[in-house]
Order: sequence, then C-alpha cells, then structure tokens
Amino acid sequence: MRMSCDDHTAQEKLTPEERRALLRAFADRMLLKVTAMDDPEDMPGIEKAVRTAAVIERLYSRCDRAERQKPEPRKVDAERATHEEAAIKAQVSLASTLRWSNERRRDLGQWWEAAQNVTKTVTQEAQLATPAPQMAIAAEHLTPSAPKVSYVDYTDCIEQARAELALKKRSATQSSQLPRPPFRGPP
Repeated sequence: MRMSCDDHTAQEKLTPEERRALLRAFADRMLLKVTAMDDPEDMPGIEKAVRTAAVIERLYSRCDRAERQKPEPRKVDAERATHEEAAIKAQVSLASTLRWSNERRRDLGQWWEAAQNVTKTVTQEAQLATPAPQMAIAAEHLTPSAPKVSYVDYTDCIEQARAELALKKRSATQSSQLPRPPFRGPP
C-alpha cells in the first residue's frame, strides 16, 4: 500500500514508543548509508554531507529528548492519586458546608427570614438615600481624595424586625432569661 493512499497518520496507528523506535531505526539506516559513501571531494559534496549529518544528528537528538521526557508511570499514578484525593476532600468539605448552612437556616427559621427582610430594606433605603450628582465639576478643581464612607444605621430595621416577630425589647436583667437563638458552629 502506498503512503499517499493511506488516510491514517502514523500517530493514529503507533504508540509513542513505536514511533521513537522507528525514528531511531531510520536515523540508523541514514547513518549507515552516509558512512558507506565515498568522501566528498568538492564544496557542494561537502555541503550536502554536512546537511545530511545535521539531519541525522537532529533525529537522534529528538529521539533522546523524547525518551528523557517520557513520564514515569509510577509518578503519573501517584500524581493522579494526589489530585483525586484533593478533589474528593474539596467535594466533601463543600457538601458539609452546604449541609451545615441549610441546617442553620432551618434551625433559625423565623430569625433567618427576618434578617433577610432587614437587609433588603436597608439596602433599598440606602440606595434611595444617596443623591445622584447633578452638577459637573471642572477637571482642574478635582483633587484625589479618600473615598467617602457612608454609615447605615440598622436600629430602625432591627426594631421593625422585632415588631414583625413580636419580640420585646430586652433589658439588661431580662437578657439572661430569654432563650438564645440556636447556634451551631461549622463542622
């Protein structure tokens, strides 16, 4: 079968070891043919011999480099096992965190919903309270300054959440008598 009619490449048929062996055998045959030839007597013959020797040297170099870079199977297996172990630990940790967070939300129940409502109203009020700049300032009047820090007072929101949950204000003497909301730490 002629190579031009073959629709498969050598890489599809041969393993890397077989390709290296064939490449080395080809370089060996080239080297034997070159050594069997007579010594060149003119300048074009010398140039041709040098180019042929350079090609043979490159073939041997490529074979040697491929053999040196060949991964050792034990190292590959050990590295794969290490990565698989790290991936399993990450999955277990994520599942544990998600389970803990779902259990925490379920245990908090109405406290969790009230906290969500409070944060939504506070962010909406803060967005409505910040005025948009109306006038343009000339570039020469601008000086670099520290960013403006805005503080939000959550007292009204907390009072509103207490009212929604029908909670009483606690005094210092009552705080030890009221039950605390359930708390579970991370796993």
